[in-house]
Amino acid sequence: MIFRYSNQGTQFGRIPGGGLGCLLGLILVGVGGYYLLKGLYHLLWWAAPALIVLTLMINWRVIPDTFTRWLKTLETQPLTGIISAAFAVVAFPFFTLWLFLKALGARKLKQFEQEYSHKSEEPKEDFTEFEEIESTPLDKMPEPDIVEAPPAKEDKEPKDKENPYDSFFG
Repeated sequence: MIFRYSNQGTQFGRIPGGGLGCLLGLILVGVGGYYLLKGLYHLLWWAAPALIVLTLMINWRVIPDTFTRWLKTLETQPLTGIISAAFAVVAFPFFTLWLFLKALGARKLKQFEQEYSHKSEEPKEDFTEFEEIESTPLDKMPEPDIVEAPPAKEDKEPKDKENPYDSFFG
């Protein structure tokens, strides 16, 4: 079979199928995303206890810090605090993954701080050699000599009066 490409019937790169094709594509992406998140939810549901234990082993302060931050949010913004608590209950596997990643990030940050804080040593007491320059106060400075500009030379050659460009420059 021979396939020929033709621009007939298309206008400016329109997607074949028009709005219906876009709608079907959007539905397919939505359904695929749903099944992907559903599978990830079930996988994290089984991994959640291990993630909590690993979070406690890596940095146990993450869980109390998150709880105190949630209590402060509940005091200052009650609606936001209730919504975040509901998210922590409904999306428990994702919440445990977030706590685990937060503990990993805090540990890595602490490692960076330890690594780079030891490298910064106190500067040694070595002084750079310098030359002291004699300075004079401004009120005792000698007056500068005033130099006059030489007189301007006059052109010896007269300009052509028939030059058409002279009208442009005045």
